Amino acid sequence: MTKGNMTQARVLKIEKGDTITLPAEFVDKIGQQYGLAILVVKDGNVKLYPVDSSSVLYLKLVIEKLSKSFLEELTMVFMEVGLEDILFTSGICQAADECFYECYFTPQQLNVKVGKLEDRLQGITGVKQVMLHEVQT
Repeated sequence: MTKGNMTQARVLKIEKGDTITLPAEFVDKIGQQYGLAILVVKDGNVKLYPVDSSSVLYLKLVIEKLSKSFLEELTMVFMEVGLEDILFTSGICQAADECFYECYFTPQQLNVKVGKLEDRLQGITGVKQVMLHEVQT
């Protein structure tokens, strides 16, 4: 990589399977053994996040509406449980009264048990449903 470049690029062949193979210089710079691959369904983009563990959690909240108060309460809960640095987050409203918020994080980030996080999330105003499970490897 030339000094001063902010990015590196390489066109890679996409094949079916459960392993991502990257050029050696990418792997050396990433410095992590695992990667969380997320397909963003609406645009077909794949995002890859280096992680230090094969264990990653997926959180989906079904909420009444995406409001400022919801985001403020969610931020407070996340700060309480140690989730200041989430890997990926997304939100969408499909109808006026049905919105979804989802994110990914590693369990090592939490300073509480997963059950406690679920309880705290359920207590946020406007949350209809909490889904939290491990991402398949």
